[in-house]
Amino acid sequence: MANPLAELLESLTPPFERIEDYLDHWAEYTPDAEACVEGAARLTYKGLSQRVDTLAERLSSLGIGEGDVVATLAPPSIDFITAFLATARLGGVWLGINPKYRLDEMRQLISDAKPSVLLARQEIAGRQYAAELAELAAMGARTLTFDDDKWVACPSLQRASNPVAALVYTSGSTGTAKGARLTHKGLIRGAQVRSRVWYVAPFRTINNVPINHVGGLGDLACTALVSGGCQVFLDKFSAQGTLGIIEKEGITYWYQAPTMFQMCLDDPQAEKTDWASLQAAIWSGGRAPETLICRLASVADRIGVDYSMSESIGAITLSPLTDRPESLFETVGWADPGRVVRIVMPGTNEPVHQGEQGEIQINDEWMFAGYLGQPARSGWFGTGDLGAQDKDGSIRITGRAKEMFKSGGYNVYPREIEMLIEGLDGVRAVSVLPAADPLYGEVGVAVIACSGDDSALFAIESACRARLANYKVPKRFLRVNEMPMLPIGKVDKQALAKLISG
Repeated sequence: MANPLAELLESLTPPFERIEDYLDHWAEYTPDAEACVEGAARLTYKGLSQRVDTLAERLSSLGIGEGDVVATLAPPSIDFITAFLATARLGGVWLGINPKYRLDEMRQLISDAKPSVLLARQEIAGRQYAAELAELAAMGARTLTFDDDKWVACPSLQRASNPVAALVYTSGSTGTAKGARLTHKGLIRGAQVRSRVWYVAPFRTINNVPINHVGGLGDLACTALVSGGCQVFLDKFSAQGTLGIIEKEGITYWYQAPTMFQMCLDDPQAEKTDWASLQAAIWSGGRAPETLICRLASVADRIGVDYSMSESIGAITLSPLTDRPESLFETVGWADPGRVVRIVMPGTNEPVHQGEQGEIQINDEWMFAGYLGQPARSGWFGTGDLGAQDKDGSIRITGRAKEMFKSGGYNVYPREIEMLIEGLDGVRAVSVLPAADPLYGEVGVAVIACSGDDSALFAIESACRARLANYKVPKRFLRVNEMPMLPIGKVDKQALAKLISG
């Protein structure tokens, strides 16, 4: 069977060279069209362009130019999209910082990325950041707040050429965060594909995803921008806040992780929500239960799914929109025909036969440019996900070759959590494993060999909450006298899996 995406994508408009070119395009041709909304604040494309130029001029006056990193501490907001596009206009590399991060997590990013400037809100969702900003400024990043009234104009800016637009940090099995270098080309391709395959008119979406996540930056912000549509910001996800925006703002395009959909549809407000505007609901970041897929089909005209990751930038696979929920129970759609995708036997890289399980790999011009501080990317990139191709050419995700798991749409890397716990007093060994959860899909369970009694677990949990974003904190902490071991000296993960499920 032919790839159904081929016909949808055969006549894509030639892309612009840079993401900020789309801002310029819409500011010229549809200047009065709404570009973004945040609470009572509304900006047209003309207004957004002026705001971006003002910040770009301020950053330029500070010496920011090609290749310089500009970090941003903000929620999904007008400040976020302004900072990203202003940095892009100068040829800089933008880095988002999640306001949920604790100081140690922020330090790690600043130490690795070495931003020249940190743009920040001083208060977000009731949390004051003065102490954190002072600590980060001491590491060498000049701090500017978004309420700085000293932003002034300077001479016209030269056109930038740096191909890298942003850094998105993602960790591997070692637990060490790595900055994936996302390109203008990849962000634009991803946005063009999504806006064509999942076409809605008018394009109005809600952006309620943390800005350091490729979903908030690429999948939502850039797709809205390339489409000439509007994104409505919600600074912190909540079911009732999301449902209220869908109705009030006439959202047509709803793109979320399955857990977020589940929380919204489980909320009592869902039964009172007017869904008339909703043309498409699409999930990404994990498998959606069949019951959830059916519920989405009952509130949206059509539904869809994609499979992507930070390193792919755009979707690796995606489905056309459909009103038949059963057709999406087991699939993540078809490979984008413009990408180079294969499924191979882990360890040998030999292609598998149709229907056989193997690791999904990609190798094309739309993916990331490599990790910060490492050699430029070349050759095939292993996603760590296992999949199989069905007779119709569509792909199913069957498991993971790596230990990373997804909780509520977020990537959680056990080794990062294990390294933190291993450094605590009294801990002899620790292993973090995923466990099935009806709401989040999977949650972390920490099995710990430590001295003392069960009260020691409370201290360990408190340390995790103080130093990790909440989605990384294990939902259960179990104490054991000794870790079960294999004859080769490694922890017996199968025995631990039985322990946490028992």
